Amino acid sequence: MKSQVSLYCISVVIFLSSCGINQQVKQLKALEKCKYEIVSADSVYLAGTDVSRLVSNNTIDLTSAPSLAFAYLQRSLPLKATLNLSVKNPGSTTAGINQFQYILMLKDKELTSGIINQEIRVEPGSSTTVPIKIGTDIFPFVSTSQSRKALTDFFSSKEEKKAAFTLKIKPTLSLGNEKVQFPGYISLDKVVTNKQMSDFINKMNR
Repeated sequence: MKSQVSLYCISVVIFLSSCGINQQVKQLKALEKCKYEIVSADSVYLAGTDVSRLVSNNTIDLTSAPSLAFAYLQRSLPLKATLNLSVKNPGSTTAGINQFQYILMLKDKELTSGIINQEIRVEPGSSTTVPIKIGTDIFPFVSTSQSRKALTDFFSSKEEKKAAFTLKIKPTLSLGNEKVQFPGYISLDKVVTNKQMSDFINKMNR
């Protein structure tokens, strides 16, 4: 009799756990269909210099601060910032995630990576803002005259130019008291135009 009760209890636990995982998977699928937009940035520093001091004529002048010249000679331009990512749920299912690892990429190059250890829940028809910490060395992106010219052309061109960003996330699922990592990454692609980036820089300079 005791063994039957124990077997019943184990079955109930497994059933409830599977229901919980199914619910988490549904919320993850809804999260994939959400719309993402970088709405603002806080505390943006390049090699210890406030980036708002470098903004001029809708672009960033890397030669306007002596500290940047020294950092450039050291072949290191550390960028630190907090990007505020708006997540809007246009669907009919609640989107959510408890914890995830992330990688932010520009084309095929990794910009930064980290862990968001907080619950994100977006009800249908609503939105929320998620802060993403950036900590990376952008020297490889501006180390050649070709890359600097491409960066300048992107911001100064009157024609629309596009840059492809990818946010890759690996969710953590809750299985009772255990944490199980989702197999592989979910990729969320976002194309940003030079006009959008210029508007973003102008907001930083206000």
